[in-house]
Amino acid sequence: MTAWNPSWADGAAPAPTDLASALTLLSGPPTRRSAGLTFTVTGPAEVSPSDEPVLLVHGIGADRRCWAPVLPALAAHHPVLIVDLPGHGGSAPLAQDADATAGGLARTVAAALRELGAPTPHVVGNSLGGWVGLELAADDAAASLTALAPAGLRVVPHRPPLVLTVNRLLARATAPLRSVLVDPLLGSPTLRGLLLATGSQAPSAVPADLARAIVDSVQHCSGYEQVLTALSRNRFERAGDIDIDLPVTVVWGDHDRILTAVHQSRQLVPPQTRWVVLPRCGHAPMWDAPEAVVQLVGQTAATARARSGTI
Repeated sequence: MTAWNPSWADGAAPAPTDLASALTLLSGPPTRRSAGLTFTVTGPAEVSPSDEPVLLVHGIGADRRCWAPVLPALAAHHPVLIVDLPGHGGSAPLAQDADATAGGLARTVAAALRELGAPTPHVVGNSLGGWVGLELAADDAAASLTALAPAGLRVVPHRPPLVLTVNRLLARATAPLRSVLVDPLLGSPTLRGLLLATGSQAPSAVPADLARAIVDSVQHCSGYEQVLTALSRNRFERAGDIDIDLPVTVVWGDHDRILTAVHQSRQLVPPQTRWVVLPRCGHAPMWDAPEAVVQLVGQTAATARARSGTI
């Protein structure tokens, strides 16, 4: 083991130890910026020189903060990069003529990773982030992929679910009342149960501070409509471009109200894909089943390291 020395680790923050410290870290200033994107970099004080970082990629309207429930356990054992996608969080807005498809977003992320000196991380993505992860894998920009409820795999492609537009409208409409009404009310498990029902199987159990961060990210996402329009009636069609030796795990929640596993096509992922359905879990498995997610990420990354001979 050795102290961190790759360039992408410059300015890395100490690994958070619990949800509160993870949210504090992810809510603060980014530790790195590259190609217009903001990153938080964290992990253990010492890592193997051959240990590629884990990259966490959020879904539409989210930002780095959505990964707080799994970050302490991941960062205890792996170097971790958490990115804000273009038009999300602290990253630069999307230009009006920008390619806002999943492939276009992936190319921007890949350029940022090359600039940082971390061109092939172990990618973990949720929803849109899972689709971006598939595109990164197809572009040889991933050491492994764990995709949590990835978009882009529908049997029949169509417009994104109406609930995504409704969530955005509600978040924007309540913005003037955030500090005096919405934030205090989010302290109530009952209200969290109503507002987060599309993302979690047990929304009332989502911690209040995480719920506030989720609402805030949806309210302030500058690229929401642009990305949503770009995703309409499209799906991932590049399974044949993913190396047959690249470990891929696709994870679904059995209570996902946005992307139900039975309506997704295994034909759109490479044949080596491990297809997992988690019980009592919604669209954001990192909230409902953080321990299972950390375990699956570790297994997928370990398979990649074993195949490359770095273990």
